[in-house]
Amino acid sequence: MLFNSLLLLLVVLGTRVLTNAYTAESVGDVPDIQARNETRKEIDAAFQTIVPKGNVARAFWADQIARELGSRDFSAARGYLLAAPVMLERDDSRAILAAADAEESGSQDQRLTKAALLFLPNEVRASYQRAIEPPRVDMSPQVGEEQPVVAGEETEIPPAEDDTEAAPEGAEVTDGPDEADTTAEAEPTLTDAPRSATFSMVGDRTDLVRRSQRWVNNESVNSLLLRLSAISLIKVSEDDQADTYAAATSVLRAASRANRLTVDYSEYLEGRIERAMPADTTLAAVRNALSAVAPMSQLEDQVLQAYEASIDQEGLNRLQRDLRAIARISSLTSPAGAVTLLETAESPEDVRKLQLIAEAGGDRAVALTKQIGPKVIGLAQIGIKWSIELTLQLMAIAGLALALGWTALSAVSNARPVRHYRR
Repeated sequence: MLFNSLLLLLVVLGTRVLTNAYTAESVGDVPDIQARNETRKEIDAAFQTIVPKGNVARAFWADQIARELGSRDFSAARGYLLAAPVMLERDDSRAILAAADAEESGSQDQRLTKAALLFLPNEVRASYQRAIEPPRVDMSPQVGEEQPVVAGEETEIPPAEDDTEAAPEGAEVTDGPDEADTTAEAEPTLTDAPRSATFSMVGDRTDLVRRSQRWVNNESVNSLLLRLSAISLIKVSEDDQADTYAAATSVLRAASRANRLTVDYSEYLEGRIERAMPADTTLAAVRNALSAVAPMSQLEDQVLQAYEASIDQEGLNRLQRDLRAIARISSLTSPAGAVTLLETAESPEDVRKLQLIAEAGGDRAVALTKQIGPKVIGLAQIGIKWSIELTLQLMAIAGLALALGWTALSAVSNARPVRHYRR
């Protein structure tokens, strides 16, 4: 009995150690350098396998960039540019790396992007440069107008500090009449507009009051997204959390409205939001806040206070970790790229792995995801993150193994031979 008990305990503890060592929880908010390097190697190896046999590598590579530019997905297009050294033939790869080293300004990715552009066909290169160039502003006064006029079509504005070129515009986007609609109407906002640090689909307090009134009146409103927006607006006063909540909420609202989240992950998010802000409690509080007749400014304060009073702090802390991972993915790629990555996730562990992949690959991860889909999650190399707890657990396993060996040896040494008697 002692032997069997030790054997069972050894299996249970061993499973626990493996789970703690290799699950996505060990990644942390910022993965260590070893995990990023190993994941980057897997990403590079995956890029090398996506070029079909029999095709000229440079032609295939240029076609992918042209396709992404045509669909206005600049994050994926830039990802292919960054992946040029591993996708193209050896001579082209060496030439691109040499050209990147010759650049004197910009980050490594910026220099690599400029170098890779030289190897694109003229029309594709011109298309990419038109897409990322700043808009030309005509400052001369116009007849009957006081505002400057932008000349030419709206194009992408490269960020001042970030080395990524594509993402949504910074204008706030609020819901139209059909809040619960799941069509891809939000998608053009993600891919057609340039990137900006102020991109937001959270809405303002007036929009929150309007949609809250529809919720109270039992009209068609996605209450989950509404509560998520309310949480983001509540966190505006907290400078250290406001950007995280706004970025993650915008990505989730866009992905949900475009119906690009998996069923499993959608259900997980519903549970997290419900835990952070219960629907029944929140609806009762909001209904009470809207029952009074008051000016809009006062009504906004009352509604926001009603949402804030309905928050469960423990549930909010758990939700915050998920939102932080999503916001990090968005900052490493783009809001459009974050949606592309997020639509492959089935669980929060998948999102943690996607964060590691974005840390290691940036926009490369977006381009690769569009090629291999959910298989990209398997590229995350989490590795083992040593801790005191893990060390103690391994010591316990060693102790159990010794006890198990001693028990087996003791049982064998104390065994008596069986005597056979004749009748």
